[in-house]
Amino acid sequence: MPEFHYVIIESLYFIFGLLSIINTSKIWRDNKNRILLAISIYICALLIRSILDIYIYLLDLNIDVAFIGYVTIGQIIGNILFVIQLEFIFYLKKLTKLYTLPFIIAFYIIAGRILIDSPMPFITYAMIVGYGSAYLLIKDGKKKQNGLAVGMGLFFLIWALGQTIPFDRLFIFCRLIGMIFLFLGTKGFYEKYVFLDQEEEQKIMGTWISKLVVKDQYKK
Repeated sequence: MPEFHYVIIESLYFIFGLLSIINTSKIWRDNKNRILLAISIYICALLIRSILDIYIYLLDLNIDVAFIGYVTIGQIIGNILFVIQLEFIFYLKKLTKLYTLPFIIAFYIIAGRILIDSPMPFITYAMIVGYGSAYLLIKDGKKKQNGLAVGMGLFFLIWALGQTIPFDRLFIFCRLIGMIFLFLGTKGFYEKYVFLDQEEEQKIMGTWISKLVVKDQYKK
């Protein structure tokens, strides 16, 4: 029997991802920033995976069946997405000399999985890539008050959390929540409601101090 609750969650994930691409494409048309184009391409890769997942859930297929040694289709797809993610981070940081590194790592992880029935190398790799990417993007986003970077960082963080805990239901929920955070980043939510403009912050602080001074004068 197809698990329709998975199909619904995955469909919501796809919709928020599609809306995120539309938002970043609109911003890209205004300023022609290549990073926005790279983000759109990355999300497109995620949505291709999402389409496959919807198809798998509808047909009630099992992607965890090993076909070469202990390698499964799910692990192949996971490695491809991590390659794209690392390439995206290296592109953002202009680390052109490291562009071949994700392919080398993926090759060794898959080769090792053919010989050894242990998910730990992939889980460790997922933790390093996911949490490392999240840290860099959230830190940079907060520093520059860039909501899109923070949204991407939160997406990577929650995705990594779901990827490193071997529980399917948690993983699919983490993907949806992460995509919602990313969507909010493309909508300018963090700039509007989370980041406080420095001038506005100074005004609020000045008003607060003035009120304290007035209260002290009344007490005297």
